[in-house]
Amino acid sequence: MPKPDLVLLHPPSLYDFRDKAIMYGPISDVVPPTPIFEMYPIGFVSILGYLEQQGYNVRIINIALKMLKDRKFDPESLIRGLRPKAFGIDFHWLVHAQGSLELARIVKSHHPDTPIIFGGLSSTYFHTQIIENYPYVDYVVRGDTTEYPLHQLMRCIEENRDPQDVPNITWRDSNGKICINHLSFVPDSLDDFVLDAGRMVKSSLKYRDISGHLPYHGWKSYPITSVLACKGCIFNCITCGGSQYSYQRICNRSSIAYSKPEKIVSEVKAIEKYVDGPVFILGDLRIAGKNYAESVLDLMKKEKVDSPMVIELFTPASKDYLEKIAESLPSFSFEISPESHDERVRHAFGRPYGNDELEKTLSNALELGCQRLDVFFMMGLPYQTKESALDTAKYCQRLLEEHGRDNRFHPFIAPLAPFLDPGSIAFENPKNHGYNLFYRGLEEYRQAMALPNWKQFLNYQTSWMTRDELVGATYDVALLLNRAKAQHGLIDPDTAEKIGTKIQVARDTLYKIDKITQLDDPKLRAQGLKDLRSQIEEVNQRLLCPEDELLRWPSR
Repeated sequence: MPKPDLVLLHPPSLYDFRDKAIMYGPISDVVPPTPIFEMYPIGFVSILGYLEQQGYNVRIINIALKMLKDRKFDPESLIRGLRPKAFGIDFHWLVHAQGSLELARIVKSHHPDTPIIFGGLSSTYFHTQIIENYPYVDYVVRGDTTEYPLHQLMRCIEENRDPQDVPNITWRDSNGKICINHLSFVPDSLDDFVLDAGRMVKSSLKYRDISGHLPYHGWKSYPITSVLACKGCIFNCITCGGSQYSYQRICNRSSIAYSKPEKIVSEVKAIEKYVDGPVFILGDLRIAGKNYAESVLDLMKKEKVDSPMVIELFTPASKDYLEKIAESLPSFSFEISPESHDERVRHAFGRPYGNDELEKTLSNALELGCQRLDVFFMMGLPYQTKESALDTAKYCQRLLEEHGRDNRFHPFIAPLAPFLDPGSIAFENPKNHGYNLFYRGLEEYRQAMALPNWKQFLNYQTSWMTRDELVGATYDVALLLNRAKAQHGLIDPDTAEKIGTKIQVARDTLYKIDKITQLDDPKLRAQGLKDLRSQIEEVNQRLLCPEDELLRWPSR
């Protein structure tokens, strides 16, 4: 087995999750990973491919997944035996505030002389706080495209010299002075950075570690892969850390970087050699313009792409565009997120379209043979009251009455949880948009992730719903939508009954945790949570929809 030069470690959201009784709530109910957020960023794949092209050996180890799959797995034992030139730890999503920092501390305790490198959007946002306050992190690589700066940094580490000339790096010099290099590497093309499925397979075999390379729990039974169309955005959804505003503020990106059509199709064809599951195109192809989107689709048709493709729609689509997709792909599904049925709420959030446009798109997509149509709504938005959230569930019921005949239409409603994205418009200007933030600094988020329930680590409330009202509305809306899905055959009656019972138990469990945390005696609080642990673990299962409904696009 070759010795890796760089080991990329993916942490759990909370490092000691196996020892704590925490009610995570529905913070990951409509995404593939569990509340441990064991899915590592897609950038790991690109970094591995790019650095290996430069002659480095790179190993990915999904620590979170290994801990989740095997309660006896000892991450420290594995870490102790590694001997790379550097460790890389992702801190991309803010939910990893505790897990990434704790993992870094543990790695440094076993390898005091080996550099630890952080990267990701949250790392970029909190880069000075990380270097100032957590001495076990040596470097932060900032920006949305870190392959080249990371390569230059690895050369500096090998040559034992400071990275004064490496772009995008925040670091400490030998005197302890914090140095912030200019964030100047912001490529306008993604063509040099490939998501190479073949390299991932070879890497997992090279290090005899299949589980360490798996993207998330359950991937082997239902593999979903993705390709990246662009970095950057033309929209400004106010809570999104990937908005135009956020990319400019955090990553110094003033324009969108695209993958050329040939690269996208080449990556899809490479995936087809190894995986039968659906391929998700990250990003709406239309934001690069009609010609670009059509070029991608024409090339997919020419190259006879066989994988079921999932197409993301940021806004409603014209019938011409949907017809082009239907002509180009033998199997296609869509995903769109209108966020609310209320047009005022939707517009305030940053989605500039009406219900008529949305409903025409839904009808046309299903008429043209879309195999699955997922529509996502959210709670915790500007102008959204509890009554408005309940009305969104009723709107979903009406859509099911119109489109739910053959079980291809799937609506979902989830709270905006646990955090507003750092760097988003609402995070930076909360009061201007009706938000009240409870946490600001990184240390506050690190501590929040260890609190006993999701209401306590939810980092905001709005002028229209308090924390308690938002949590209560989440369960009320879930019950309404669960009944609607059972009525229209998306969920069988037994499953719907079990979900309904679990939702009621979750509400009861949250109430009990609130009572326990109000106790003055810390020993009584600890014992109370320990006694409630089995009930907490039961309601930590997916509540807003059954496992086999979520993101179950067709496979080949």
